[in-house]
Amino acid sequence: MSKKIDRGILQGDSLSPLLFVLCMDPLSRKLNEKYTKVTLKTDAESHSTNHLLFIDDLKLLAKDSSTLSAMTGEAKEFLEVIGLEINKEKSATNDTCCEDTATLLEGVSVYKYLGIIEDSRGIPTRSSFEEVQSKLISRVERLFPTRLNAKKLFS
Repeated sequence: MSKKIDRGILQGDSLSPLLFVLCMDPLSRKLNEKYTKVTLKTDAESHSTNHLLFIDDLKLLAKDSSTLSAMTGEAKEFLEVIGLEINKEKSATNDTCCEDTATLLEGVSVYKYLGIIEDSRGIPTRSSFEEVQSKLISRVERLFPTRLNAKKLFS
C-alpha cells in the first residue's frame, strides 16, 4: 500500500505529527539560539519561548516587527530546504510585516488557535480556559459512576 503526497504533511496518520516535529527540530534550535524569547504568563506560572510547534503547526512569537520578520524569513528558508511551504490561506498574523506570508488579522481582538480562543497577544482568554476546565470536569464526572478502574480509564 502506498500514498503519494504532493504537498504538505499527510493528514490523519499518527506518525506525521512526530515526523513534522522531528523535521522542525533544527529550526526550533536555531530560533531558540538566535532570537529573544517572549514570556507568556498564566495565572499560576510563566514560560518563555519564541515559537510553538504542535502536530503540523508552527507559531512564531516576537516582541517587535523586525524580530518577527526575521524569524518568518528564517522559517520560510528552512521550510523550503526540507520541501515544505507556508500556506497563506491557513496562516494568520497580527503584524503587517508578515502579511505577504499570512492573512492579516485586522481589527481582531481574539482569534482561534488550535481550538482555543486567544487574545491578540496569543494568551488564551479566561472564557476559553473556563470552557476547557468545564468540559474536563464534565468528562471526569461521567467516568466516576462507571465500574472501570484507573488503569482501564486511562489506557
